[in-house]
Amino acid sequence: MTGVFSLLDLLVLSLFALLSSLAAFLIFLVVRYGRFITRIFEERPLFMPLRVTPSDLGEPVTFQAGDGLVLAGSYFHRRSEDRAGLLVFCHEFLSDRWSYYPYLDHLRDQGYDLFSFDFRNHGTSATDSNYTPLQWATNHEVSDLNAALDYLRTRQDHDSAGFGLFGVSRGGSTALLVAARTPDVWGVVTDGAFPTRGTMTAYILRWAEIYVKSALFLALVPMWVYKFLCWVSRQRSAQRLNCRFPDVERAASRLSPRPWLMIHGQKDAYIGPDIARALFEHGREPKEMWLVPGAKHNRCRECQPEIYAARVTSFLHRFGPRRAIESAVAEAPTGRHEFAGKPEFTLEPVNLLAKATASVSS
Repeated sequence: MTGVFSLLDLLVLSLFALLSSLAAFLIFLVVRYGRFITRIFEERPLFMPLRVTPSDLGEPVTFQAGDGLVLAGSYFHRRSEDRAGLLVFCHEFLSDRWSYYPYLDHLRDQGYDLFSFDFRNHGTSATDSNYTPLQWATNHEVSDLNAALDYLRTRQDHDSAGFGLFGVSRGGSTALLVAARTPDVWGVVTDGAFPTRGTMTAYILRWAEIYVKSALFLALVPMWVYKFLCWVSRQRSAQRLNCRFPDVERAASRLSPRPWLMIHGQKDAYIGPDIARALFEHGREPKEMWLVPGAKHNRCRECQPEIYAARVTSFLHRFGPRRAIESAVAEAPTGRHEFAGKPEFTLEPVNLLAKATASVSS
């Protein structure tokens, strides 16, 4: 019996030593690299958000988010007698509600009402002084979109069929998060949507190859270690920024039976096509993915405007709650609109914070 107990004791001690070594290794990684990963996560890439000044400002409205913050929006009525549906536009990070115009305005001729709003800290919506928004979708953007849908449900002209959601970049990620939990959303179109967890992991793997000099070390470190480091860094950022980062991949997996059209640029250097495909794989049918040749992040519509409009129109025609106007569907919408003789939009650069390379080396 003594020999048996000795063997068990040895196994327990060996297991304890292994777990202690693993814990020490993880603590070392968090202490050594955690702050760098957090800083990279909180960097703002060089965005050139869409700036639009449409001639039709629609019906201005205000509504409250769940925490009482006042948000601003505009309701655009269809330019036809019969209603085909109601579409809610979710703008990209650092843009505003007016950027709906080149994406969706032509659908008003096909019977769609449109609603576009400014997320908090954007446009003319109120600023939340306790929250610093980044390019990642958080619980605050989810709360804002839910508040927009709640407002639309209270209107006398509300659509009993529910809503279609159209989101660009962070707005697309937010649309997925909300649609997965909202029964009266009948379909989702995203352009440049991306997951927080998957994107972060892909970037960390890329940075590890640059800054970790030992190829053997990289080969021996399992994937779950990288995911653990990403998780720790997200928790740090969430605490600092006063937010939470919902799981976009999980939302995509719960989207069905709502149809999903994912649009993504094949030349997207910020959110690579592999990241987009990985997110798309989480979804279930019905779903469609269109990789736009030559398009960069949030530039798919500009790259192929006529085809873009036709693809979106076709998707809505097949999955929308009502039949769109046949004549409008049959004609491919033009890809360019004029605003009182001015170009349809301008691209306004946003100041770039220090690049991640500078952050890590400093």
